[in-house]
Amino acid sequence: MDVYKLRTSDWAEKPLERARFEEETKMQPPWYVNNDKMGKSCFAVCPGCDNPIQIIGFYQKARHTDKPYAQHVPRSVSRLATYRQEAFNFCPYAAPRRYDPEGRRSETDPLGDKILDLLVQHFDRVVFILEEDTGIKITTGLAEDMLHHYRSRAGHLYMGATLQNVPWVFAYMTLSNSLMGRRIPGDDALLEAIEKKVPGAVINWERKQVTWKAKGTFVELNYCFIHHRTRHSDDTLKESMSMVVSHGRDNTTVYRKNITFDRVRFKRLINTPEERARRPRQKELVALAESILGRRKTVGITR
Repeated sequence: MDVYKLRTSDWAEKPLERARFEEETKMQPPWYVNNDKMGKSCFAVCPGCDNPIQIIGFYQKARHTDKPYAQHVPRSVSRLATYRQEAFNFCPYAAPRRYDPEGRRSETDPLGDKILDLLVQHFDRVVFILEEDTGIKITTGLAEDMLHHYRSRAGHLYMGATLQNVPWVFAYMTLSNSLMGRRIPGDDALLEAIEKKVPGAVINWERKQVTWKAKGTFVELNYCFIHHRTRHSDDTLKESMSMVVSHGRDNTTVYRKNITFDRVRFKRLINTPEERARRPRQKELVALAESILGRRKTVGITR
């Protein structure tokens, strides 16, 4: 992997840069440890599973690459991180994988609590990112339905959930929702597909809204999120999922969009001062998340 964090209490991943790592750690334990060869070994924490990792290539060239990289170490590192095998088994940085949507980590895993805290504290920003990525306006009523879905499925314990992919896994852990009556201001291609393929639906192009051709008619038009996947490219983690829009009882696919997780964008959004944000904080959404998920604590954020 090409990222790290310094402490289990941090959440933001950082690129592997020797000068930055030296500045942050001051070359002190527990990040620097003398090894048996009278040299120094560098350790940090995996952003995905909170297990210890060792950084290779800062001071001696690695065998097969000119770039430094980090790898998991199957043991605890004193004062840094406790090794947990279950967390490693499902870490997206450990290996590319398709996750079982129903796979859950133990309720005692501390990572689940941290994910829940981060989601609640920044729920309005989660909604903002999902609106941009899906093109769909998330009303308060829709947000409430999604929160109930997430809670009922214990989404914070999903094996593929990390502190970096909170917005997208929140959506992935929700159930199918109707698009009828909804505004879709950010995806004209989706509106065009609905207009062309869904009898009984009509598009109000001025409002970018899906409506009914005739009052009292029923049109089944739903969307959901499926196929959460991870892959590695040049030691860099890539994550994605699909948004699928379907019509009718046979769930005929009307539209499909691949959504790539932009973890850097999520980090920037959380770290943006409120006075410089593109959209003011929506405290009512944070309060809604707190009322349904029941947590709001201070989460360590590395700026």
